[in-house]
Amino acid sequence: MTNWALCALVGCGGASNTPPNGDVDAANGDSTVDTPTQLVDNDLDGLDDAYELMLAEQYEPFISLDPGDGCPRSGLAVRVRRHPADPTKIHIIYDHLYETDCGLNGHTGDNEAFGVVIDPSKPAPAGILAIRTASHQNTPCEKITDCTTCAGDARPKCSLAAYQGGMWPVIYPSKDKHGNYATKCSSFGTCFDTCTLATTPQRPPITNVGEPGHALTSNLTTQGFITPTNGWTKPELMNFDPWAAGAEFGSAGVPAEDFTDATFLPAPCN
Repeated sequence: MTNWALCALVGCGGASNTPPNGDVDAANGDSTVDTPTQLVDNDLDGLDDAYELMLAEQYEPFISLDPGDGCPRSGLAVRVRRHPADPTKIHIIYDHLYETDCGLNGHTGDNEAFGVVIDPSKPAPAGILAIRTASHQNTPCEKITDCTTCAGDARPKCSLAAYQGGMWPVIYPSKDKHGNYATKCSSFGTCFDTCTLATTPQRPPITNVGEPGHALTSNLTTQGFITPTNGWTKPELMNFDPWAAGAEFGSAGVPAEDFTDATFLPAPCN
């Protein structure tokens, strides 16, 4: 991320040489996270809120939704923070919220999370370092998968797909059920999930939910996310608070728990 790009969002005044929030000063080896002069940090995590959303949008993996998926309407609610094991890296939890699970035993609402570690000093997609998923979490069909782009790392290498001139790490949501995989799923051992490498990624809208106790989003309808204008039709999903303790997304799981679940915290490069 360039200095001028962040300043265009938050206004750095004359501090054109200030490293953007979350970047590492490679010239002097400083491993601290610097901040712009006009920080807007309503979730109190030390990162500018607009910068967090920009990172989530720019470093979003290639979401390879099957072209034949019967219920693709969705959006991404994200939590963005410094990685707790390495503050020079950024940890993003993407909670993929679908209007419907239309697979076997389908239901209204579907929350499927995945975690990503990025290096904001490298442009996307090169800065995407690792991904961790848990399909059908807390069910007999749960399967946790990891992948990395780091050289010499023992974890499986991420699948890559061409998009906008780069090679992007792939997330595979299973057809109709939407369980996420960091490596391509197969029907064996994954409760008959099937996945496809799409020709183009799904790019749903994104909202930044902030931090526990310091929410940036408390109503996904009034804040322009789950709305009739965006095609959502299920009344039980309207006016949903993603941080509400114990609140299930329709007949699915609890998004507030996804945002703090260590399952979705992949390690940086090993």
